[in-house]
Amino acid sequence: MTEKTNKINDSKEESRAYKREKQKGERWDGYKVENMPPIYKLSPYLMKTRGGASNYFEATYEADNLVEYLNKKNEQLKLNGDNENIGKYGYNQFFIAALVRVIALRPKLNRFVANKTIYQRHNIDVASVVKKEFTDGGEQSTAISTFERDSNIEDVIKTLDKSIKDIKESYADESLDFIKNLMNMPKFLISFIVFLFDLFIVIGYCPKPIRKIDVMQASVFVTNLGSIGLESVPYHHLYDRGTCSLYLSLGKVRKDFVLTKEGIVEKYLVDVKIVMDERIADGFYYVRSLDLLKEILKNPEQLDERLKEVPIDE
Repeated sequence: MTEKTNKINDSKEESRAYKREKQKGERWDGYKVENMPPIYKLSPYLMKTRGGASNYFEATYEADNLVEYLNKKNEQLKLNGDNENIGKYGYNQFFIAALVRVIALRPKLNRFVANKTIYQRHNIDVASVVKKEFTDGGEQSTAISTFERDSNIEDVIKTLDKSIKDIKESYADESLDFIKNLMNMPKFLISFIVFLFDLFIVIGYCPKPIRKIDVMQASVFVTNLGSIGLESVPYHHLYDRGTCSLYLSLGKVRKDFVLTKEGIVEKYLVDVKIVMDERIADGFYYVRSLDLLKEILKNPEQLDERLKEVPIDE
């Protein structure tokens, strides 16, 4: 595997960030990673499922700078009057923007395994759970959003807000509608349709209508349990079907006492738990990637700017 750095294309008529062009005969969602050690190529044969290849990471990050950053951004919104593009800067939007940045700078995280082969995903696709109503019986669905590699936090919020608005207004919730109709069918038909979905992943071909409703084909799945008040969050397993190699659970940003060199002080903290498919990258790569997330939390202002350069995994 080699990574090369590509300058951003500032042309308004084209995608801002360089993206490798899809070659004839390639999968719709990614391209085969050729230049890698043989042990990586062997790993899908040894670890045949995502569940069996899962690594579990947890971290508690200091979030004082994040809280201050979001407060300042929201104060600016109030001072500038109504902003039709952005309603509010929130924790969920920030963490998704941070993940987009981490994946852009650490492209191995955007790999996946299909048919015992490791591929690099063409796009950065983030899936997140949307609760239509905060009640026990309230329906929930999944929004899948595609982001440019150089996206700043404003770009991310605009994309997310549109996806969530569409789902909450129901007219764009194609995934939930499909599942409702599917479960009204006989069991043998349900099994056959699920088999077809799995077959599409194996062969690397998928009709566009199915791409829009198959929520398990994403770079990362994010669940913000802090939005329902949970501070300490559980791990969430990876799904064996689909192509999603990362699952991240977020807790509520909270205040707690921390022992520092200056003594015991009160700080804002947030718990993060991540499950990763170890077949796509080694543990050292994952740890360095989490260090980058920590650095972004310490210096959240960097998300105000678009990336000037992006590495491309070859």
